[in-house]
Amino acid sequence: MKISEWYKDIFREASNIAMSHALTSLSEMVGGPIEMEPPEVEVLSRVEFLKRLTQNGISNSFVVAFDITEGLGGLTVLQFPTKSAINLSAALMGMDPSGMKELDEMGKSAITEVGNILISVYTDILAKLVGEPVSLSPPKPINSLYDIEKELNRPDLRNVDKIMLFKTRFYEENIGFESFFYLVPDEESFEKLVKRLEAQVKEEGGE
Repeated sequence: MKISEWYKDIFREASNIAMSHALTSLSEMVGGPIEMEPPEVEVLSRVEFLKRLTQNGISNSFVVAFDITEGLGGLTVLQFPTKSAINLSAALMGMDPSGMKELDEMGKSAITEVGNILISVYTDILAKLVGEPVSLSPPKPINSLYDIEKELNRPDLRNVDKIMLFKTRFYEENIGFESFFYLVPDEESFEKLVKRLEAQVKEEGGE
């Protein structure tokens, strides 16, 4: 089943509204104005999801996973690609990113604060889309592809082949960084989400 542009527009609109609310907090953290491009939304296969995670870097970037404990079932993953993680940590710590080759523990700690803001935003987005509260578990660090594959081999996710990706680009002066938020819903939750989106499409079509 292919997700139509209608559905992507709904995801994009919900993301855009929620993300704009987070810009103030992010600007305060980096000590300067931050701009944001409209979020991009994609639906990935299981193979594409693993490939995208790997291309963006896992062990040398910032990746955390969360179980969805209310509203939907499944897993969410937040990733800052390697270059983005370095740029963001440099901005947060007032350093020059050109002198940073890898992300250290201090950098990861700084990014965690931004991650908390974005996770809160994405949780709000999902809650709006399904029309009920959505809760997540405490974060689980992801240090390798094996950690992700272990999660995907859980009984509830073993047959999942549709992963939704929210990609957002941020800019602070001349430094840019991206966040990738992956939604890995179990099959029942994916159907629930699609039905909810179809209802929204009909509502908009009737206006």
